[in-house]
Amino acid sequence: MTTRERRQFGRHVRSALEVQSGVVFALAVREMYRKFGAYKLGVVWALIEPIMMILVFMAIFGARGRGEFSFIEPPLFILASFLPFKVLFSKTLQSVNTAGNAIGAFSMLRQVSLFDLMLARVLLTVVTALLSLVIISIGLAWAGYEPVPDHIIETLGGMLIITLFGFGLGIIFCVLGSFAKEMDKITGLINMPLLFTSAVFFPMTIVPEPLRTYLAYNPLVHPMELIREMWFSHYTSPVLDMRYCSLWLICLWAVAMAGYRVRWRRIVAA
Repeated sequence: MTTRERRQFGRHVRSALEVQSGVVFALAVREMYRKFGAYKLGVVWALIEPIMMILVFMAIFGARGRGEFSFIEPPLFILASFLPFKVLFSKTLQSVNTAGNAIGAFSMLRQVSLFDLMLARVLLTVVTALLSLVIISIGLAWAGYEPVPDHIIETLGGMLIITLFGFGLGIIFCVLGSFAKEMDKITGLINMPLLFTSAVFFPMTIVPEPLRTYLAYNPLVHPMELIREMWFSHYTSPVLDMRYCSLWLICLWAVAMAGYRVRWRRIVAA
């Protein structure tokens, strides 16, 4: 055995998955410092921002003794609804949509792809959301509430579904942005209508017919209701249909990945 062969034999050959995992982790760290490194509080601001946003909405929609959403106290309802939608869905959509503008010189590296950057941004958003959830839950528990979901795994599964909706929709808008830059503005415009039509600030049990049926056509209603039903075991959604939700998610990702495959070079070169 030659010296070169011995060196190659003793060297650990990294698999493609290990290489991509390392790339995504490095990109996530880079994105975190790029976004929050300029602040004196540094990366702590990544947690402060969503926490303050959720606390403001808790204050707006009431605290203990100021009414209930028919089955749970307002702060817990807002935590279970607002954090999944506003952080996991909206921020994921926005971060993935703008990934093409941030790829920069990384596009010259063979190991780094645009999808790696998108995935890194999504992972950073998810970690931020989960840490924010833990911190707020500790604060609510200290205040006398019971913020722990009744079915933790299923609740996290619902959060994963709504994150995938934001991820897939973000890819589609990123692809559409390669045709028209105005798509960046549209993502900001659709957030507010979706906020009020996706059962974020109200349970579907209080929505009268036929409006309830019409709102149920929105696929985002179903992961929101799933999270609510799994978080609070005494709540039963009148519209939850995971088959309908899954069909939408599969079709969304099929369109997203088809568009990405066709246009990713154009997005990176723009």
